[in-house]
Amino acid sequence: METRGFDREAPYHRLSDADLWSAFLRNCAHLTDIAAAAARDLSPDTEITWTGRTVTAPFFAEHMREELILHRWDLTGDDRTAVRALDEPWMTEHSVISVGRPLLARGRAELRLAPDERLEARLRTPGTDDIVLTADADTAGIRLAAPDGPATIESDAATRLLLLWGRRPADPSRWHSAAGPETLRRVRTLLSGY
Repeated sequence: METRGFDREAPYHRLSDADLWSAFLRNCAHLTDIAAAAARDLSPDTEITWTGRTVTAPFFAEHMREELILHRWDLTGDDRTAVRALDEPWMTEHSVISVGRPLLARGRAELRLAPDERLEARLRTPGTDDIVLTADADTAGIRLAAPDGPATIESDAATRLLLLWGRRPADPSRWHSAAGPETLRRVRTLLSGY
């Protein structure tokens, strides 16, 4: 089973806000129907070719759930429902563990680090593990780790998730950093892949 490429998004870029919202609601209902049928008919071991890799049906369903939550935020912004959904620990875990490395690939290329350069950053939400980002000229990594040393960026969980996906909340007071503008520029570039 194979999914379509990212070219499917092009027609939506030309829609008005009202038409985009209508298309979003219509396609969410369609996705719900398809997912329900797949849950009934597909084995959990069914492999799906998706964006150049193979994943299982349960992984794909979880990722689609995350995409719907994230893209809902794209349309509505920081309303209570969006923030509550983005706060869910599974969202951070999925973003870091399941899609983290592909998430960083494009951003690492944009950084254009010299062979001797290395970037390491910690995204911290109090009471949770840090998200540790690393990048050099050839590789990028992302992992969860116990808080250690200063945070590059500290924020609430929903904001941290948005930052991972190259977005920022409307309210800038939801995150802070003492890392300096050049480090923040580099971190934001690394996280600009999606």
